[in-house]
Amino acid sequence: MSRNMFTPAFGGLPQVFFGRRNELAFVQAALENGNSPHRAFFITGSRGCGKTTLLEKTSQLAADSGWSTIDVHSSHAVQSVIEALVGGTERTVEKSLQPNVMGISVAGASSSVTTAYSDASLGRLLLEQCQSLTLRKGILITVDEVQKVPEEDAETLCAAVQLVLRKGLPVMLVMAGLPGSKEKIASYPGCTFMQRAYDMKIGCMQVDETLDAFRSIFQKMPELRVSDEAIWEAGLFSQGYPYLMQLVGYYAVERAFNRLVGGYAEIDEDLMRAVEPIALESYRENVLAPILSALPESLSSYLQAMCEVQDGQGRIGTGAVAKRLGKEQSEVSSYRQRLIDRRIIEPDGQGFARFLLPHVDDYFNGATAKLDRVDSRQQWNRVTRSHQ
Repeated sequence: MSRNMFTPAFGGLPQVFFGRRNELAFVQAALENGNSPHRAFFITGSRGCGKTTLLEKTSQLAADSGWSTIDVHSSHAVQSVIEALVGGTERTVEKSLQPNVMGISVAGASSSVTTAYSDASLGRLLLEQCQSLTLRKGILITVDEVQKVPEEDAETLCAAVQLVLRKGLPVMLVMAGLPGSKEKIASYPGCTFMQRAYDMKIGCMQVDETLDAFRSIFQKMPELRVSDEAIWEAGLFSQGYPYLMQLVGYYAVERAFNRLVGGYAEIDEDLMRAVEPIALESYRENVLAPILSALPESLSSYLQAMCEVQDGQGRIGTGAVAKRLGKEQSEVSSYRQRLIDRRIIEPDGQGFARFLLPHVDDYFNGATAKLDRVDSRQQWNRVTRSHQ
């Protein structure tokens, strides 16, 4: 029996990368075009949307394209880059000394010179490395959890990359983090040039990407027979949110493998629906709770009101929300904007909004989210849109 190809370990890399066609095309163009304005950009989104996975895929694309890659986490980011560039924080060079007495060389001696590299050395080291590139096309630096990088480290790293870019040399800096990471980093005095950096905002995948992803992963497990209705149900339930896709797929496969008959198992629509509550609980615990429980009471109340007035398609009138709260729209417009900035909701036409995160109403109301299960691709596109 083949292994379960879904990987719902939170924060872990999946066994199978799926989707993100537009984003990968963007990365490839930046790697190939030396005049690209996107040699420094951010990947931002909520927990579980696949930021780390896309960052790793970016690193792989760069390596496949002939770039040197340096992948670091937010902890000690600058020192990690220095270590990758020179093999450590110190470099010792042995020098041979051959004294000469009256034109005749005598027994040689040697001395060593040790150079210790501080954070201030990064710009010079990166410049030297990019100037001396022979077999590689450039240097890519990726930083995960960038919102945790200390201000001093962020300024040092950004200043070094800016110096190399100013010289027209091939370097790229890609940072991944939570919503607002770009604004936070670009606000530091030494990072203001990052205000011009592109912010690749990711979230739910598009309908076709979601369905294709489920099909491609299921096909890697030949013992399974999965109906089109089950795939559609998985897509509609997960709404293209990567972590939720991994969860529902994983639990469906585990249950199906427990029902192998004659070497084969089936996943139909009923089985998919049966595992949805299990997947939803993990999603609530690992995604919704950390995001929503940290909100101030004013924003939580606004979201609760949104849950209560949304229509069957998930569309929410902002006037109806204000009325439910007993306030004028002008009094709560700042709440709406703050939730948009945090990428929990998004505008949906004049005077309307909708949730960006699936199943927010489940979190607040303690009941399964009201999903319209009509097979309408146009309808689902309104719910699971690209957030780039």
